[in-house]
Amino acid sequence: MRPCSSFDTNSPQITITQVNSSTRWFEGKPQVQIFDVVLNNTGKKTWLTTKDNLTISIESENLKTVQTAYVKRLQPGDSVIVQVGVQNEHGIKQGSAGPATALAKWGSNSSTSLDITATYGIPTYNASASSVNQHESPDWFRDAKFGIFIHWGLYSVPAYGGVGKNENYAEWYWSSQMSPSDPTKTYQYHLEHYGPDFLYDDFMQNFTADKFQPKDWVDLVADSGARYIVPVTKHHDGFALFDMPETVSKRNSVKQPPHRDFLKEIFNAAEAYQPSLRRGTYFSMPEWFNPAFSNYTWLDSFGIVPYTGFVEVNDFIPDIQYPQMNILAYEYKTDIMWCDITMPTSRLSPQFASDWLNSEYANNRQVTINSRCGVIEGDFDTSAEYASNVPLSLRHFEATRGMDPHSFGYNVATPDSAYLNASGIVTTLIDTVAKNGNLLLDIGPRGDGSIPEVMESNLRMVGGWLRGHGEGVFGTKYWANGPGNGDFRYTTTDDAFYVHFLGQPSIGDMVVSDFVPYLDGDEVTVVGGEMHGVVVDSNVNSDGRLVLHLSEDVVMADRYAWSFKIEY
Repeated sequence: MRPCSSFDTNSPQITITQVNSSTRWFEGKPQVQIFDVVLNNTGKKTWLTTKDNLTISIESENLKTVQTAYVKRLQPGDSVIVQVGVQNEHGIKQGSAGPATALAKWGSNSSTSLDITATYGIPTYNASASSVNQHESPDWFRDAKFGIFIHWGLYSVPAYGGVGKNENYAEWYWSSQMSPSDPTKTYQYHLEHYGPDFLYDDFMQNFTADKFQPKDWVDLVADSGARYIVPVTKHHDGFALFDMPETVSKRNSVKQPPHRDFLKEIFNAAEAYQPSLRRGTYFSMPEWFNPAFSNYTWLDSFGIVPYTGFVEVNDFIPDIQYPQMNILAYEYKTDIMWCDITMPTSRLSPQFASDWLNSEYANNRQVTINSRCGVIEGDFDTSAEYASNVPLSLRHFEATRGMDPHSFGYNVATPDSAYLNASGIVTTLIDTVAKNGNLLLDIGPRGDGSIPEVMESNLRMVGGWLRGHGEGVFGTKYWANGPGNGDFRYTTTDDAFYVHFLGQPSIGDMVVSDFVPYLDGDEVTVVGGEMHGVVVDSNVNSDGRLVLHLSEDVVMADRYAWSFKIEY
């Protein structure tokens, strides 16, 4: 329906263009549903500012607004998304549908509204893709921005994925080992170092984990500034790092050497020492060489290979994949179900998702699922690994890559100098956040559980930067006009606009490349570094662009990326 608007003379011309009665709720308030409201300033000259006192509510006889939204600044041609909190009136069923109106008021007598058909409250999901596809990633995940991926398993013992341009994922060691023509030369490497009679499953005896310290792992993740952790619970080799009934599989670190439940140890350490860390679980949907997977596999050219811990079952999906996902969801209480290698044949994904989402809503827990869990869309898109130059996405996404230039699992052949350093991590994070994404950065521990020093030191340096600059990263939103051009990137909050420069700027005048929401009289302050909070001289040039006058002190007081704040 077209918006209905009434403007005072010389008033900003604000229009509501879209309203989403979301499946999210404010943390700690299970029945305060979030409505996302999109507003545009369709005028050509007049800015919306704090003096206009714009507020947004949801009007309906079946709903009541309990948290009003506000907008402090909106320049002509710009748009913004705000959140209104609502509750169902007494007797209104959760998930029912009906009319509602989003209403914005500002100035002495200006208003705009948009009528919609809304969903009242959080729906109960059924076991269909169309139903669970309504679910959205919760705000805690969108606000977290930075997570640490951990690839660790049997493949971490040989820890080889090729050299230089021929390097590939070291965690694919078993697959690469099976092919003499594989570019990584893993087949030849295996023969040279282990001989022709040493099987992949023989690495179980070498997977000692004698230097594995789960507290050190979660402390490092917290020190890096990351807000969530996603360890691999089972990769494509089918060797799981968590416990399960023997009727499902005995191919795991509990039933086999080293007879430890590593996932439980990691999650227990996180709960005890870093309780603010959200905990996710990477889970491979297929298993390359599981005999029960033969009806689904595309990797059957190698024939039958020894598969330690295999238990005879009728069907891989209902008898192995589905129960393992349920174990991670209910027994280990994952916050993020992070699947890999989506299988269109994973017909039980809607059943899993609907049961889990309904159960966790009843427990007042907001959980999330990525886009690789079978026939469902998931809550957020997992972009291609190591993808670069990703555009701004209106649907929330997560970029993922290793600190290693080509591998997630530890590759002993990669020199320290080749790893993504702290500067590269920070600029990649800012670039991703400005485009409406999270960054899931991977580290690969050695087979003994120790984390290479180069990974550890880089993460701690990133954490040091984030401690001073986090306000411009965590809990921010993308700017609707774009992520930024050249080395500029932008993030926003309800109260401020952040200008980030990727790399070290030059001393002197820095002309911001885009028409950012700066008004004469605004103070621009430095965010982070040794000059945090210092006011930077600023003005608008004849082209209407913001100019920051950077002193030598400001330029020399920071590293990796420079951030500046325009507070409304």
